[in-house]
Amino acid sequence: MNPAETPDDATLLAELRDMLWRADPVPARAIEAARNSFDWRTLDLELAQLTADSSLATADVRGEPARLLSYEAGSCSIDVEVGEIAGRLRILGQLVPPQAARLRVEQPVGSVEVTADEMGRFTVRDLPPGPTRFVVESADPAAPGTGVHTDWVRL
Repeated sequence: MNPAETPDDATLLAELRDMLWRADPVPARAIEAARNSFDWRTLDLELAQLTADSSLATADVRGEPARLLSYEAGSCSIDVEVGEIAGRLRILGQLVPPQAARLRVEQPVGSVEVTADEMGRFTVRDLPPGPTRFVVESADPAAPGTGVHTDWVRL
């Protein structure tokens, strides 16, 4: 066998992985349990409930108004306005009470991290429409890992 015909490490590892997968596949229940356990990493975050959604209003409005959503968790609320520009989402938000915080907007395709200013305001631009949730974590070094997250909602 000449050096040009020698498989590289990546090829050998891929072949080994495929062989082992066929010989002893991971049970579907184990894969599902692993995916479900991923949410345990945010166990300390409080779940914010959706309390208002303007898309549920039945009144007719001219044009395409922005969608307004409000979430509440304990003494904190998250208010967001979702608009669409050329098929992409623009989100303007406010944390109440006003506070600086780290905010992550999660979607199945990935996440975007932004910072809410000391007035609790934040903006997220250029997101694809789809299932979305918000995760707010305190920017206070004395309270790391505390905050809230919302349920998934289709934007």
